[in-house]
Amino acid sequence: MLNSIKQFNFTVWFLLTANFCIGFVASMVWPFLAIILYRKYGLNEFETGLFLFSAVLVRAFFGFYVGNLSDRFGRRKVIISGFLTGMCGMYIMASTDNLWVMLLGATLNTTAWGMVANPGKALMTDMMPDREVKDVALQMMFFSMNLARAFGPAFGVFIGLTGQATTFYIVGHIYIVVIIIGLIIFNIEKPKKHTKSNRDQSFKALFSILAQDHAFMLLVVAFTLCLLTYLQMSMSLLQYIRLSGIASLETTFASLLALNGLTIVIFQFPLAALFKNLAPFHRTIIGISLFLVAFIIFAFFTQNGGFGLYAAMFILSIGEAILFPTINIIIDRMAPEHLKGSYFGAAGLNAFGVASAPLLGGYLLQDFGGQTLWLVMAAVSLLAGCLFYFAQTAKRPSFAVTDNSI
Repeated sequence: MLNSIKQFNFTVWFLLTANFCIGFVASMVWPFLAIILYRKYGLNEFETGLFLFSAVLVRAFFGFYVGNLSDRFGRRKVIISGFLTGMCGMYIMASTDNLWVMLLGATLNTTAWGMVANPGKALMTDMMPDREVKDVALQMMFFSMNLARAFGPAFGVFIGLTGQATTFYIVGHIYIVVIIIGLIIFNIEKPKKHTKSNRDQSFKALFSILAQDHAFMLLVVAFTLCLLTYLQMSMSLLQYIRLSGIASLETTFASLLALNGLTIVIFQFPLAALFKNLAPFHRTIIGISLFLVAFIIFAFFTQNGGFGLYAAMFILSIGEAILFPTINIIIDRMAPEHLKGSYFGAAGLNAFGVASAPLLGGYLLQDFGGQTLWLVMAAVSLLAGCLFYFAQTAKRPSFAVTDNSI
C-alpha cells in the first residue's frame, strides 16, 4: 500500500486534503442539524426529515448530470464550481434566521457535495495508471472523510461550536482557501490522459448504455438502500437518543460518531488487507450483513442506552469500513473509460437513499417508535444484500471489459 501512496500526485493529495479539511469542520455542525432545526425552528421528527429530504433531493437529480458534464467538459471545472457552490451554501446558512433560506443553503451544500465527490473520484483514477494505485486512492478518500468524522464532532463539542453560525462561517472560509489552492494545482498539473473523448458522451448515449447495464443498475439500487439504512445513524439515531431521555445528548451522540470514525480509521486498511483476495461483490455482502446485525442490536438492546448503543455502532462501523470503499472500487471497475464521470454520477442517484433516510426515519420514529425503525432498516439491509448477490451475474453491455475481481 505504501508503494501505491508514493505514486499519488499533487491533484490526488489536494482532493484528499480538501475532503478532510472541509469534512472536519462541517462535521461539527452538519450531524447536529436536527438539533438546530428542533431548537431554533421548532421542527418535529417528521418535519426535520422532510427538511433534509428536500435539501438532498436536488442532489439526486443534479448529481447524475454533473457526472456526465465532467466527462464532456472536464472534471476540474465541475469540481471548482462545486467548491464555490458549497461556499455560498455555508455563508447562507450562517447568516439567516429564516427556515426557507436555511433550506436554500442546505440544498446548495448537498448539491456541492455531488459536484465535488463523484468527479473527484473519477479525476483521481484518471491520474493513476495502475489498478492497485487507483484502488488505494479510493480507499484513502473514504479514509480521509472518516478521519474528519472521527474527530470533528468531538472537537466541536469540546470547543462549544456544534451547530452554531460561527462554524458555518469557518467552513465557508475554508472553501475559499481550497478554491485558491485548487486553481493553482489544476493549472500546474495536467492529467496523464484526457478526461474528454471522441466517443459519444451525450446524455442520450449514457441512458442507452445504462439501460443495458443491468448489473450496474442493481448495484446502484443496492447502494441506495445501503445509504437509506446507514444514514439513520446520523439524524434518526440522534432523535432516537433524544426521545429516549438519555442525558448529555450532544456528548453521547458525538462520542458515538467518534467511535464510528475511529473504528473505520483503525480497521479500514487491516480489513482491506484481510479481504484483498475476496471478490469485491462478496465483500459487499459481508458488509451489509453486519449492517443487519447492528440494526437488530439497535432494535432490542439499546432501550437504556449504554453498551448496546456502542456495540451496535461498532458493528455498523466495521460493516461500513468493508462496504463503502468496496462499492467505489466496483463502480470504477465497471465504468467505461469515456464515461467514468457519468458512471460515478449515475451512482450518485443513491442520493435518493440519502434524501429518503431522514424522511422515512422521522416518520417511523414518530409514529411507530425506535424498535420498528431499526427492524425496518434490518429488512432493507437484507434486500440490499440480495441485490448485491444478483448483480454479480446480471447482464452488462458489450463495451464492458470483464474483470474477474468484481
